[in-house]
Order: sequence, then structure tokens, then C-alpha cells
Amino acid sequence: MHGAVSLGARLASATAAICTVLAFAYDWGVTGGSATRRSVGTFGATWVGLTPAVDTLTAIGDTLHVAATVTDKHGTAIVGVETRWTVDHPEIAVVNPDGTVIARGPGSATVLVTVGTLVARSTIVVRPVSAFVHVASDSAVAISEGTARAISARSTDARGHVLTGRPVRWRSADTTVVGIDSVGKMVGVGAGHTTVTATMDGVSADAPVTVVPVAGALAVVAGDKQHAAAGASLPQPVVVLLVSRRGRPLAAQTVRFRRIDATASGDFGTVTTDANGRARLAWRLTDVPGRQRLEATVDGVDSALTLVADAEPVAANTRAVALADSQEARVATRLPQPVGLRLADTTGRVLGDIAVEWVALDGGTVTAASARTDSLGEARATWTLGTHAGRQRLRALIGDGRAVKPVIVHAIALTGPPAAVALVGTPTLHARAGTALPHPIVVRVADAAGNPVSGTRVRLAVTAGTLSDTVSQSDSTGLVRTHWTLGVTAGPQHATARADGVTQPVTVTATATTPDPPSKSHHRHGR
Repeated sequence: MHGAVSLGARLASATAAICTVLAFAYDWGVTGGSATRRSVGTFGATWVGLTPAVDTLTAIGDTLHVAATVTDKHGTAIVGVETRWTVDHPEIAVVNPDGTVIARGPGSATVLVTVGTLVARSTIVVRPVSAFVHVASDSAVAISEGTARAISARSTDARGHVLTGRPVRWRSADTTVVGIDSVGKMVGVGAGHTTVTATMDGVSADAPVTVVPVAGALAVVAGDKQHAAAGASLPQPVVVLLVSRRGRPLAAQTVRFRRIDATASGDFGTVTTDANGRARLAWRLTDVPGRQRLEATVDGVDSALTLVADAEPVAANTRAVALADSQEARVATRLPQPVGLRLADTTGRVLGDIAVEWVALDGGTVTAASARTDSLGEARATWTLGTHAGRQRLRALIGDGRAVKPVIVHAIALTGPPAAVALVGTPTLHARAGTALPHPIVVRVADAAGNPVSGTRVRLAVTAGTLSDTVSQSDSTGLVRTHWTLGVTAGPQHATARADGVTQPVTVTATATTPDPPSKSHHRHGR
């Protein structure tokens, strides 16, 4: 009994295992006729195909989805099969793992999908097609009579990618105005307006063309020789007139302006002439003071027109340094070296061609070597000092003198040699005989210009009486003081002061008076 039960159990277990295998095989497409089956890896796949087998993309960047179909031996589609996508020419097209193809360049590429040992192919042709044509960058074109100019055209696909190597066919709407050949070379035949047409791959685009008369000459109307602060705009615009060779004002012509100064050269801007042939330009000066120049030119005109403006220096961008400052010389003589100043801007760049005016503030004379700074930014002058001893000043006005603070140059005017000695003031010059004058005798030593001379030895002598000092030196104010006690004899007495280097002495006369006689009351009281 026990053996029979064991056998039955074993049979039931084996039957269950067989059913499980059959179910797995059915589920994964090995047996049975279901329309779709699942697969692990590439198990059960016997065929693979791609849809579409051939297709064309017409723009760089376009995409296309290629679908892969995998079936088993019964023709049942299998899902979940491992696929590997490749392309033989990635410069033409690339493919993503989900079968999305992206166009990269013109040509033909083959997309391959691999399932195990199975391979399917799809041919992708990338053939960009012109969708748009652009002539002369989509802008209007101007050309002068009798001149030639090349014009270009380009085509792009629907996504804006430029297509190269496409032939272009040109046509002029009015050959009496503009002629154009097969390579896009235009010739201005006569003044007027027309259009040229470019056709590429059956797509056309037009460009407006204007043929203008030939320019003859430029002339200044207004705005030349103005003044403004450096870095500022001139008060009035510059106006120039363009005329043809027949003297007719030319409209819609381009006038080019260019700076031609060594410190600020380069293009300044372009202006189109108005209906009266005039071009107006607001001229903003550079921050470099001095004369500035602007050149106006027009295509077809051989000569250039030059305009001049004077840029006045401004304090914020001007640095002035005095040269040969604090020299010394005797009064009324020329300094040993020329004085001067150097001008530069805040970057250290020298400022040449700046007007400088010199003014002696304390007398004397000044002669400028030049009215303007030179190429080193320097202006120099010779300075003859005034007659006043001590510090003297020379003022330099920069530019018009209104914006930049003047430069002050100093010099020390030394006194000249002793030239004169004189009595100072009007002291009381009389006293009783044998007594001192109530005030000292004061004499002053001076040079030829009257400036006090210090350190000069002065010798004093009297005809009667005594002096507190007979030899002394003049102090910083040129003075010598002495006290004089008169002699005992009544009458005039004399004192003489002689200064070294001075030929003419000074003589002082004092009067010695007799004592007052005793009064009568005094005598009565005395008895």
C-alpha cells in the first residue's frame, strides 16, 4: 500500500514539470500559434526586418523612425528581443538605440539592426532640398554708374542649413539699369532702381538694387574749425556736401569719416547723404586736448576732405608739471635755465599742440619759446626776474585758461650787492650836550633795486661823543642800529656810516644844546 502511494506521487510530480515546460515554450514562442510572443535575449528569433526599407530625408537635422520587426519560425512577432543598431556612414546619418535616424550630411547611408546572427538593413538617402534663397544677405544693394560689383546668393534647407555647390541662375529685371552675368557680377548701367533675381533648385529670391550717379567732389558746408572741451561734442554738427561731376547734389551716398590724428586714428562712422546731398555728423572729440582732424571720403572721389576742431583740455584729464621750478638768480636778471611745464593726461600720454600763455605775476618779463606744447608735451620760456627780492611767481595759462588750473612756476630773486646806505626814519636828532639821543640811529643797507641787504659790515664814526657800536653787520632787514651819546660841546655834531661795497656813505647830523640856565627863583631860594 505504501509503495503504491509513493509511485502515484512521483507520477504527479513529473506531470506537473512537463506542463511547466510546455507552458514556458508556448509563452516564449517555441510552440503554439499565438500572434506575439516574448523572448529572452534573441531566443526563438528566426527573422528580422526594417520598415521603411528605403527612405529620403530632405533637410539636415530631419529625423526618421525605422521600426524593426522580429519573428519566430512560425512568423509570430517577438517582443523584448535584444537589438543592436548601427550605421555605415555616420557623417551622413546617425541612429539612436530606439531606431531614430537623424540626417547629418548629404549622401546615402545604410542602417543595420542585428538580432543575434540576424541582420536587417534600411537605406537612408539624405538629399537636402533648397527651401529658401538669400541674395546679398537679404539687404538692398547700391552700385555706382559704370562700376562693377559681385553679388552672392545662398540657399538653405527647411531647417536653415546652408546648401553648398548649388548652381545659381541670375536675372536683372531692367537691364538698362543693371546688367548681371552668370556668376553674379553686376554692372551699373544707368541711374535708377530695379531688382536682380537668383534662382536655385527652382526657388527664387529678389534683391533691390539702386544705381546712383558717380560722385564728383566733397565740400564743407558748416562745422569746420570749432572749439569744445576734450571729450565733448562740438556745439554744431559737421555738414559736408557731395556733388556729382556735373555739380548735382547726390542723395543716398555713403560718406565715410575717419580720424587722422596720430593719437586717435581710425574709422569714426558713416553717414548717408540726404535729398540735398548733405551729410551731417555730430563730432565728439576724443579726450586728448589739442587740434583734432576728421577726414571725409566718398567712393569714387579721389581727394579727401579734412575738417579741424580744437579740443580744449579739461581738468579731470590733465596733469601739468612745472619744469625748472624754484631756480635762483639776482633780482632783475634772467634765470640760468628756461622755465617750463609738461602736460600729460591721466594715463601718462603727453599732450602736444596745447596753447600756453605765460604771465609774470611779480614783475619782470617772460618770453615763450613757442605758443604751444611740443611733441614731448613741453612748453618753455625764458624769465627775467622782477626787482623785488624774495619769491617770485610765473603763471602759465593752459588752453583757454578757463578749465585747467594754471601752473605756477616759482623762483627766488636774490638781493644784489650793496649799493646804498641810508638813514631810516626821522628820529629826534638833538639833545643836551653830553647826553644820549632819545632814539637810536638806524641806517639801512640796500641793493640797486632798493632791496635790503643783510650781512653787510657797516662802520660808524662820530665827530664828537660816543657810539654804542662802531662796527656792525646789517640784519635780515638790512638794518643797523646804534645809540649816540653826544659830546659835551654844544653845537652840531656828525656821525658817518660806511657800508662795505658802497662808495657813498651816509652822514647824520645831531645838535647838542647847552643846559638850561638856573632860574631867578632858584637863586633867591639858594640865598
